[in-house]
Amino acid sequence: MLYNLTPEILIGRVIGLVIGFTLHEWAHAYVAYRLGDYTAYRQGRLTLDPRAHIDPLGIFLALIAGFGWARPVPVNPRAFYPNETRGLVIVSLAGPLMNLLIAAAVGLLIRALIAAGMMSGFLYAVLATVVIFNIVLCLFNLLPLAPLDGYKIAVGVLPYPSSSALIRYERETTLALMLLIMLGAITDGRLDLLGTLLGPPIRFLFRVLV
Repeated sequence: MLYNLTPEILIGRVIGLVIGFTLHEWAHAYVAYRLGDYTAYRQGRLTLDPRAHIDPLGIFLALIAGFGWARPVPVNPRAFYPNETRGLVIVSLAGPLMNLLIAAAVGLLIRALIAAGMMSGFLYAVLATVVIFNIVLCLFNLLPLAPLDGYKIAVGVLPYPSSSALIRYERETTLALMLLIMLGAITDGRLDLLGTLLGPPIRFLFRVLV
């Protein structure tokens, strides 16, 4: 809950959310534009203005629970003809990779501040939260469950029988994702399967980057 958050964690979440969500969606829009899809551009989504990308409810949940969402960038795969599948995979990868780049950049900043003797405990907690938040955004979005980026990537790279089965059960994968999120919330983390799955790679990447 929000009242259990320390000021530094809350500040880190706000910064990580605004930067992470904004650049994640901007990356989708930019790569789609470069590949020939102007849908997001025409809708004003090819911008670094957070107001164009952030969803109010998604912000609120991200602040109090560490999980939220931004407004998804519209993509028209037909604009990538004759490489629709490849284009959609590249656009889908752009968002998570941007979050990983943000985490790496802030990790370098932490290392530089420590080396210069300019790091306080408060500042470290803020910046470390930004790193963790963006690592989580990267890995979470790579899960092969609709409507996440990982679902679109999986549909594009898996062999036809597997990808067609994934498409056929798209609604079920969405329900599975919602169930996984709710299960961790209603059991106060005791059945946090997402945390169990993503925890090890999150900790590994944090150690590597910070």
